[in-house]
Amino acid sequence: MKKRYLFLISFLFLGLVSCNTTGNTDNTSGNSGQSSIDLGDIGNLPFSSKFIGDWNRPGLYEKDGSEHTMPETQKETGMEISVADYGAKANNPAADNYSAFKNAISNANSGDTIFVPNGTYYFSSGGNIVGGAYKANIIINKDNITFKGESKEGVILVSNFNEAANRDDSTTVIGAVNVKNVTIKNLTVTSNTSDDVLPDPDNSNLQTTTYTAPKYGITAASAGTISSAEKQARNILIENCMVEKFQRMGVRVAQAQEVVVRSCSFQKATCLGGGGMGYGVNIQGFGHDFDSTDTFVDTRFNAVENCKFIGPYLRHGALIQYYAHNNVIRNNQFDDLLLDSIDMHGEDEYSNEIYENKVNNSRRGAGIGLGNTGATHDASGRNNYIHDNIITGGQRGIDVLLGTPDTIIYNNEIKNVSSTGIKCTNANGTNIIKNKLSNVASDAVTVMYSFVFSDPALGIPNHYRISDNTFTSCNRGIYFDSKESDFVVENNEFNDIDENLKIVDESADFVLPPKSTLMDPVEGIDVYPQENMFITMESQDQPAVYQKNLKLKTSNLEPLFNRIIYALWDKSTMPASYEHVYLCMTAKAQDGAPTINIFTNTTYTDWKTETIYWNNSKLHHETLALIKNTTEDPVTSFADFTFPIVEYEFHTYYLDVTEAFKTLPNGLFTMVFTNESIDESYMEIYSNQQANNQGLRFIFS
Repeated sequence: MKKRYLFLISFLFLGLVSCNTTGNTDNTSGNSGQSSIDLGDIGNLPFSSKFIGDWNRPGLYEKDGSEHTMPETQKETGMEISVADYGAKANNPAADNYSAFKNAISNANSGDTIFVPNGTYYFSSGGNIVGGAYKANIIINKDNITFKGESKEGVILVSNFNEAANRDDSTTVIGAVNVKNVTIKNLTVTSNTSDDVLPDPDNSNLQTTTYTAPKYGITAASAGTISSAEKQARNILIENCMVEKFQRMGVRVAQAQEVVVRSCSFQKATCLGGGGMGYGVNIQGFGHDFDSTDTFVDTRFNAVENCKFIGPYLRHGALIQYYAHNNVIRNNQFDDLLLDSIDMHGEDEYSNEIYENKVNNSRRGAGIGLGNTGATHDASGRNNYIHDNIITGGQRGIDVLLGTPDTIIYNNEIKNVSSTGIKCTNANGTNIIKNKLSNVASDAVTVMYSFVFSDPALGIPNHYRISDNTFTSCNRGIYFDSKESDFVVENNEFNDIDENLKIVDESADFVLPPKSTLMDPVEGIDVYPQENMFITMESQDQPAVYQKNLKLKTSNLEPLFNRIIYALWDKSTMPASYEHVYLCMTAKAQDGAPTINIFTNTTYTDWKTETIYWNNSKLHHETLALIKNTTEDPVTSFADFTFPIVEYEFHTYYLDVTEAFKTLPNGLFTMVFTNESIDESYMEIYSNQQANNQGLRFIFS
């Protein structure tokens, strides 16, 4: 699990230090006197000891475990200011209402209400917030005010930024940045985007080029240098709103406290691809690898409640990331979303509480996911508490992955899923207690070994408790392939499951794999490809929108998901003197340990990253991601790489290809990456655009 903490000097530089110190993150220890904190109904359960210690009690609880008191929402005690009185024009697509709304808000005082009468209001311009951190059609820059429509159905705010702004800037319809005690309610946020251009709802791998929608619908955030608690965004209520036709996030909550998103609906994102697209509500801390706990941008005490997330045009519904902690997602409904409907996004988010949600038909992924396989993601943090949810249909119920520790999965109901009920890999400390799982096509609970390259023994499941669950009509009950001594399975009930499949323990046959030398770092001269791209059957007649991850899959079962990776090099520009040449790949495979077959060609070298696509490229089969070797364009086998570990996580591999490299003639050559055995496995390789020396390259040593 990644951990590169920033020290005190970094906080001073950014003006973020608070009077508190970062809390103890060891979930087994606590401050003196904390044992007296009342844990209520959970106090006698096996996992209650995890909730003792600094910031260890999940949900709306303080550092010492006492209950956090949420502030009162902003009261409408002052004047009502109608935007119509400041020149707002409803139902006129040619009108730009930016100035009218701006002037109405500028004239508001503490306690006042900005009122928007029923009508459709168009906005073609906007203002910059905090030096361009955001660009908003409507800027709420006053504390202690209410911004409300006459009705959610009747007030429609239509963003119509130009496409260049939506592509290049952090555009948002409503921006409430660095403010406090604000209410936004009773309105619909949308954009001038036709339903006809909404994305393929089953395609999570390609970005769209539709830029008629803003990045965000509503933004409640802190931005710039936050040097005191008074300057952090807090106590913002977003209530009874419909948010649709945005690119990235319907509601963005960033570096803020006590933001409540209540009784809102989310639908029709204009992009579902990677890189943060198509989220309903996103709650996030300061950023990747920045632990902002106890600073002035600490993201905590936020809530998403009583909302509806309506598919199929949402990638994730509610998402928490970047060390955000002690937030709640409760009593929401998620229907027909593409990936994990509720997502702890693999950026160390911890002590969050997810409960009493209804999740229906997460089409790919899980109903609730902890840990994420994206480019900068891996494990979620400790003590995320998942309880009293109902997950129905979809692929999997709950995933806990990639080093996520000490997750509590309690009293949930999971039924009618097409694969696994609860899947745990590299998830030590997981407690699975008092859940009901029924009609699960595969294992009700799967616990798998996960290879840890620095120490393979660390991947053996340990500190698990699977107890007091009820499993009915599942293919198998509990399966685990390995375990350490602290692995408790007890008091579970099995109904309508074959006697031999109730508990399948294969740990006696487990053989610890050796440490792989393929991950031993190599230093030398790095040479990156001039061009690299993947082609896909999903986009046969036009280039896929470029991404930093190159996709690879050969599939008979899913024809549209055939993908091939191309890379173009020039040997004449590479070092002439060397002892070894390594092909360096940062890669992952979704299932099993498939093989990447690598070929070279010297005749097809006039292609470009921006213009290559399935139907205009060579060297591949017409419908499968396989090599096509012809007299006109011959290919030669260069290397084969088989993933040494079975886990869906990026690792960097160093293949010694010295002898194969020597056989290549000087000049341009194309590399093609395929999977000739048709393993049906989805794979990715970082492209030459990845930062931190992780992109595809040769290393000469």
